[in-house]
Amino acid sequence: MSRLPVSGAEVALRAPDGTDDMLLQETTGGAVEVALALLPRLAKADGARDWAALTVTDFETLLLALRAARFGQHLTLAFACPACRERVEVDLRIDDYLAGVRPRAVAGVAPDPERPGWFRLDGAGFRLPTAGDQAAVARLAQPARHLAERCLDDAARAPRQRARVERAMAAMAPEISRPIAGECPACGTDVHAPLHVARVVVSELRRAAAAVHDEIDLIARAYHWPEAAILALPQDRRRAYAERIRRAQAHAA
Repeated sequence: MSRLPVSGAEVALRAPDGTDDMLLQETTGGAVEVALALLPRLAKADGARDWAALTVTDFETLLLALRAARFGQHLTLAFACPACRERVEVDLRIDDYLAGVRPRAVAGVAPDPERPGWFRLDGAGFRLPTAGDQAAVARLAQPARHLAERCLDDAARAPRQRARVERAMAAMAPEISRPIAGECPACGTDVHAPLHVARVVVSELRRAAAAVHDEIDLIARAYHWPEAAILALPQDRRRAYAERIRRAQAHAA
């Protein structure tokens, strides 16, 4: 079970099967949209859950929990050094990275009695951005501006209030996608690796699911199982069957 830091909800995760892998390969859109399509299948919480309504903090925490369950705690970000163009790798352990994500109450902030999900701070109204908000603005020009228009009322967007409101929001729902500091091993330059959680997790899940069509074809030809039965296999078991068939074919050749 994974506990989400902002809502406190406990969520159980399961391993993807073939149907999930097909969804990963065939769903179009950005990483947030793909993740929102996948979560109803892999995540389960008590009661009905609108995953798009999760705060970005909870959404990204859940994606990192899914990533840790599938591939382990250690995550490596690789990119080119901006100074010398050599490959730089920055390693992190997911639980350690998330340990610093601790939402806290902010003095003066209170729920808005007239708008569920909204808060008030000295007359300025705001709500915490959600995964659905991220998906809605991802392909727009100036996404930050559109996100502010969705989550801040006119008073909160006023220059004299905005900085204070945004500090309150950051305390209530801390950022998870943020640059990770490192050092280039070739030239010693201090570097920062951008971590965009949804892109990293969806990219890894898609790579793991890349062979789903070939594996279904291989197993169907060898065992004559219907597609639905193969799709129902957990990813690791389907891959094990496919590898067993490949070894047998190689031995026979």
